[in-house]
Amino acid sequence: MHSTSTPAPVLRLGGIAGILAGLLVLSFAITSSSKGLLFFQDVYSGGSVVPWIQNVMASPSLSRFIMVIPVAGFTCFLITGVVLYQYIGERNWQKNLGLVGYSIGVPFTMALWVMQLSLMNHVLLLYGKSPETDAQIARHASFILYFFQISNDIFGPLFIIVLGSGMMAWAALKVGALPKWLCYWGMACGVLLALSFLFTVNPAFGLLGLAAPLHMVWFILVGGFLLLQARNTA
Repeated sequence: MHSTSTPAPVLRLGGIAGILAGLLVLSFAITSSSKGLLFFQDVYSGGSVVPWIQNVMASPSLSRFIMVIPVAGFTCFLITGVVLYQYIGERNWQKNLGLVGYSIGVPFTMALWVMQLSLMNHVLLLYGKSPETDAQIARHASFILYFFQISNDIFGPLFIIVLGSGMMAWAALKVGALPKWLCYWGMACGVLLALSFLFTVNPAFGLLGLAAPLHMVWFILVGGFLLLQARNTA
C-alpha cells in the first residue's frame, strides 16, 4: 500500500484540477469540432482554408471566447501534474521526466491556443473587406493553421501525454501510487500517441491519435482517485 505525506487539501486540489482538466478539454474538443473551429486537416494536403474561415465567421462569439476553455484546462493539467509528482513521493527519473513534460508542454500548448485566438480575431475583424485583403488573410491563415495543426498533433502530445502522463504513470506503477490498471492505461496512451506521430509517413497511424481523448478520460479518473485519497487522508 502506497503511503504519502501529501496533505489532504493538496490531494483535493490535484483531484479537482484533474477532473476539470479532462472535462474542459473534452468539452472544448467536442464543441470546436462540431463547429469546424478546432483542427483543419486539409492544410496537410494544401487545401483551401476558406471553409475554415467561413466556419469562424459563422460563429463569431464562440470563436472569440472558446479558447478560454483549453487555457483553463491545460492550467489544471499542470496543477495535477505537480500534485502527482509530490504524491508519488519516491525519487525516480520517470516522475522527474514527467514533470518536465508537463512543465514544457502546458505553456507551449497554451501559447498555441492564444495564437489561434489571435488568428480567429484577425479573420473576424478583416475578412470580407476586399478581395486583396481576403487573399492575404487566407495565405496567412494557411501558414498559421499548418503550424498549429502539426504542433497539436505532435509536439503538444509529445510533452503532455507521452512524457508527462506516460512517465508519471510509469513512476506511479513502480511505487504503487496508483492502481495498476490506471498506470497501464496512462502508459498505453503515451505509447499509442508516440506511434501516432508516424502519420507523417503513413496516414493510417493517425488513427492512433484516438488515444488523446482516452488520455482525457484517464486524467478524470486520476483526479477522482486523488479525491478519494484526500478523503482517506483527512
